[in-house]
Amino acid sequence: MLDCPSVRKYLIFAVLLVLIFQSLSVGMSLSQEKKINAERQKIDMIEKDVFAIYISPPVNNLSVRCEPLRRSGAFDLTMSTKYLDPYLRLRREVSAVWVQPNGPGIYNLTVNFSSNKSWEYLVGVFTRNFDFYREYYGKRISIQNFFMEIQPVLTRHPGNWTIIVILEIHSLSPSFSYITLPTPVNFAILVAAVGLIGYVDSFIIIDTYFKSKKEIISYGRWIIVGVALLISAYLAYQMYNFTTFTLSGVE
Repeated sequence: MLDCPSVRKYLIFAVLLVLIFQSLSVGMSLSQEKKINAERQKIDMIEKDVFAIYISPPVNNLSVRCEPLRRSGAFDLTMSTKYLDPYLRLRREVSAVWVQPNGPGIYNLTVNFSSNKSWEYLVGVFTRNFDFYREYYGKRISIQNFFMEIQPVLTRHPGNWTIIVILEIHSLSPSFSYITLPTPVNFAILVAAVGLIGYVDSFIIIDTYFKSKKEIISYGRWIIVGVALLISAYLAYQMYNFTTFTLSGVE
């Protein structure tokens, strides 16, 4: 039969084992909570274009930092914990980050957040220079209005996350920085449309000119001619946008 001191020793030993097990369990759970998952990307883009990350559903504790590295300069940084864009492919409320580098160089963008459920994110660039991105990313890019999706939507598990994006910013030659030409087929469509608009304008101007030789043209008619020319210029500009950006994006 065991004496009381021996029983007491076994009880104390058992209690110590329980306490050690609980401490280890708590430590493991805390270490799991503090574990940070990392997502890394490298994006090539053009200066003054806007890089965007959309995360769905909206995440918690969102923080963003952008650090210019070598040969880098100023940038504009914006974020939104809850943002809704009806034209976005995700079609629901998201957390969003936008960065616009104003000069060539390399920028380190770091996005930190936590999510208690599975989440997905979309990466893209707002641009008018589609040919540059086609050269870098091929046909897998998707274009909607002026937003170019550089990669498919990616899904990740819950937890604490850090998205690190290295932005390598390129400059365009001054002659092509702000002018984008349509493809040859679209250019033919543009020429035909502008030619038709020009034909109508020339008819109005020539008719008004010869009438002015025979009679006095009222101010009302000259106003109509001016309005017609303004409308024609607007239509020509819209045709340029349509053939250069909209049709070029449908591929």
